[in-house]
Amino acid sequence: MKKTYLILSLVLSLTVWAPLSAQSFLMPDYVQQPDSQHIVLIVLSEKWADVREISGEVVKYNLRLYPEMELVSTRVSLPFLSNLPVLYVHYFSNKAEAMEYYHRLYKEKPDFMQMNIVESVWVFSKGNLNTLLLEESIKRYIPFFQKHYLTPG
Repeated sequence: MKKTYLILSLVLSLTVWAPLSAQSFLMPDYVQQPDSQHIVLIVLSEKWADVREISGEVVKYNLRLYPEMELVSTRVSLPFLSNLPVLYVHYFSNKAEAMEYYHRLYKEKPDFMQMNIVESVWVFSKGNLNTLLLEESIKRYIPFFQKHYLTPG
């Protein structure tokens, strides 16, 4: 009887604890953080190999149109997004500033935004960027971005 009870206890503990331990390995959810610092990632098309020239154009654009913000543009390696370096433009004080920058890029179409040089542009809060880096995939972020950044209201 004791052996049966011990085995049953072991089986029950595994069925109860196994799902809990599996949950601890799940990635954190993306969350809205409109008042936190934001970053813009500019993913370049792999057809355009002159990353330095494009990066320089982004710096000129930022200095000309956003001198008071003192934006920094850095090339970072994010192989899950692109084989080329990704342009990391930081820091925007909040979501509204970053989204104004995002919309202005698409509205004004500076040279680097033409001729399919840029594959995509993404806006992230610092916290959500950390989640992306942990996850190493943009797949879960796309619907979050569309809902919370591109949908009015």
